[in-house]
Amino acid sequence: DDLPQGLIILRPVQLLHCAASSPAPRVFLGRSILARLQALACRAPMVWWFEYDTDHPDTLPIRAGSELGGLFVDGLGEGLFLDAPAAAEVVREAAFNVLQASRMRISKTEFISCPSCGRTLFDLQETSARIRSKTGHLPGVRIAIMGCIVNGPGEMADADFGYVGSAAGKVDLYVKKTCVRRGIPFADADQALIDLIKEHGKWEDP
Repeated sequence: DDLPQGLIILRPVQLLHCAASSPAPRVFLGRSILARLQALACRAPMVWWFEYDTDHPDTLPIRAGSELGGLFVDGLGEGLFLDAPAAAEVVREAAFNVLQASRMRISKTEFISCPSCGRTLFDLQETSARIRSKTGHLPGVRIAIMGCIVNGPGEMADADFGYVGSAAGKVDLYVKKTCVRRGIPFADADQALIDLIKEHGKWEDP
């Protein structure tokens, strides 16, 4: 009775129906649904089914992340069903990206990067793409790629490994918050990072 129009709760709660025609934002509706379920002492798992009208590989994860991600990061829901008029691989990638970003399911390497500024000591986009191509197959591993040592160590605080520009043509490598190798020539830094990951038992052959 106090829920947005278009939201129907059937009691006993065995079936939940949220009318897509409701004008209310879906994140608000989702929170309302779970608040009512909690009031009814219902602990059934919630799988969100959201439909989108885009097939763009960049737009879909942004829109899904802004809605589903907002629910998941607050612990609201156990899974998702993403429906969009895009290729199956695009939809699948978007779904796994949302789950990974909200820490619901870690299925690939997670990369953390600074936004780049005048202090950046290498081409951040090119370097990130290169490292991603070499290490993107390591589920659960977090790798930070930072352009300088001014803010880099603080911004990558929750990473497992860090790749940080320390001087012109030089890179420092970190494990967690600790710098373990300094002044590595830029040309050797990618392999040094891979060797470091191997030393800590987190490397898998692609």
